[in-house]
Amino acid sequence: MAAYSLVMNMFDDITRDSARRHFSQAQVDRYTNRALQEICERTRHLDEQELINAVASTLEYATTSDGYNIFRVEYDGEVLIPIARDKLRIGTTDYSSRTGTPRFYYLDEMNDSSGYQVIGLFPAPGTNLTNGIRVWSHAFPADVSGDALTTDIEIPDWAIGAVCYYVLSLAYTAETQIQDLEAAQMFNLLHEDILQRLIMRSRSKQPKKWAAGGAGRPTAIPLGKLPDRITE
Repeated sequence: MAAYSLVMNMFDDITRDSARRHFSQAQVDRYTNRALQEICERTRHLDEQELINAVASTLEYATTSDGYNIFRVEYDGEVLIPIARDKLRIGTTDYSSRTGTPRFYYLDEMNDSSGYQVIGLFPAPGTNLTNGIRVWSHAFPADVSGDALTTDIEIPDWAIGAVCYYVLSLAYTAETQIQDLEAAQMFNLLHEDILQRLIMRSRSKQPKKWAAGGAGRPTAIPLGKLPDRITE
């Protein structure tokens, strides 16, 4: 990962505003943190997990992480199947009072005043189990600040340009003496180019049933079957 100072150096070199005549450090920090949040929301390149204590007869659990988009829930090492709460109401009489070993999890109809994500298990755990629930979600990177320029930005080194270009596009859009909307558009296009590559790489890290490359066997496709490998 690259340090925040790399973004600041590029920003100062291009805008020639190292004296902070047009943009305060706080403004650049806001631009950078806005860039990081948008990049993570669009690429989902950063994952996190949290362990939660399972409580007997308790259906719902609030996470304490700052992530978003829960995509995997485990109970005692077993993967749970996602389900909608209306399916539980239709298929199970008094589903909320059922206890046992959870086999499903649901996310819909959930609210938490603190803004954290909430999950529900079905059936509710029959016993207490320390760290029995493991929740996987996509994560936001930690905020950066000009007070700590050596802090690493949680994004791959090769994609740091996406952050730099986004910050520059915001800077040249702002109403200052160096405003340049054409430059802002150019930097936005550069940002999008790197962003699309990061999206593709982030998605390709997931295991696939098919893999690119040579088949290692005759290329003829048996009738009614698809190849388990595809060509590049």
